[in-house]
Amino acid sequence: MALKRPRLAERRKAVGYTQESLAERLGVDRTTVVRWERGESTPQPWIRPGLADALHTTIDQLNELLCDVEAAQPPEQPTPQENCGVVASPRLVSDAADLLASDPLLLTAPIPRDSITSLQDDMAVLARAVSMTASDIFTSARRLSAEARALAERARRPRDLTDLYAVLGQGTALMASTAFDLGCWNDSAALARTASQYADMAGQASLVAWTLGLQMTLANWRREPDAALAYFAKAMPLAPDGEPKLRLRHIASRSYALLGNSSSVGEALQTARQDLDRAADHSDDLGVSFGGEFTFGPARAAACAAAAWLDVGDGEQAAQCAQEAIDGYHQLPPARRPYSQTNGIQIDLAAAYLLSGDRDGAIQALSTVLNLAEDKRNTSLTGRMTKVGCLLSGSPWTHDREAQQLAEQVAGWLAEKSPASIS
Repeated sequence: MALKRPRLAERRKAVGYTQESLAERLGVDRTTVVRWERGESTPQPWIRPGLADALHTTIDQLNELLCDVEAAQPPEQPTPQENCGVVASPRLVSDAADLLASDPLLLTAPIPRDSITSLQDDMAVLARAVSMTASDIFTSARRLSAEARALAERARRPRDLTDLYAVLGQGTALMASTAFDLGCWNDSAALARTASQYADMAGQASLVAWTLGLQMTLANWRREPDAALAYFAKAMPLAPDGEPKLRLRHIASRSYALLGNSSSVGEALQTARQDLDRAADHSDDLGVSFGGEFTFGPARAAACAAAAWLDVGDGEQAAQCAQEAIDGYHQLPPARRPYSQTNGIQIDLAAAYLLSGDRDGAIQALSTVLNLAEDKRNTSLTGRMTKVGCLLSGSPWTHDREAQQLAEQVAGWLAEKSPASIS
């Protein structure tokens, strides 16, 4: 018999949500909310912060609601408190989740359509997660991808296979992106290639273009701009008009910057403005359905442009684009601001100020970033902060007392960085 969680339903009603409206806010299907309230399933870890916010509770209070069951547990089962993770170790919980996700009973049963829908919903919510660490996103994407692969092996209907290939492509793409953030560049490249194959099998041109763009980014970080531009030439004929091409041109601007070609940087960004105009008339299915990591709006475009101008040493242009990106991110509700991107652009703004001779501006730009938790200092952020450290070690800052105090803080920040490993 399913366990009932009446308090979860009561809390939802108390704050004024129907099952449909709560599902819409969280980006899941109504049946998912129904299953939570019946005790047939529990919200995934990356969904809980958004659910707690919607219900005006803390995470701990939400966990209490989820653990308040009417039906008695069998004596040999863990207590509700243990089920909430108070007693069980994280490793034990993870092992149990992996075991049950591959339960032979599930693998031999017919595929219900709502199993695929649930995977799609969970992947969409994960793509929009803005406060999770890269390691947690990787682990969650891997688990969802494993579930999709198990279903794909049993699927017989073409529609089911196409949808599951799409989920596999999205999950593998998220794994590739987070592997990059964790500094596993070779693994990231391999995952990006695999994601591109899944996306092609699903007929998702936008996701194919996205994965090729990630391979461009990886090549740029390896200081191989020619390889990045080769990916660019491959991706552009495949990319739909609008946001997909907008993203590719901005990544290409970074490649031109690494080649020291300022005029090509300007041309790429100018052409990208036309793609931005087209984006209003060419809705991107991937960005609309998932958003988050798979979207590339004006704020991300401005941030990418700032990084390109930094690479050619144009502090004034870089500062202007960085501020434009910051303004764009600040238009989002705080809970929806991606921490990696918002902190990354603050670091780039500091670098732009240093190039322009504005020490005080750099200090102000880094004021919040220097307090960022260690587990959120991913490869992208530390790479940017390293550039700031290099600027502070050169003229005219070597004999500036306040600049050197900032340099010491930056060095300490980098020394403390201890990214979580992929388990």
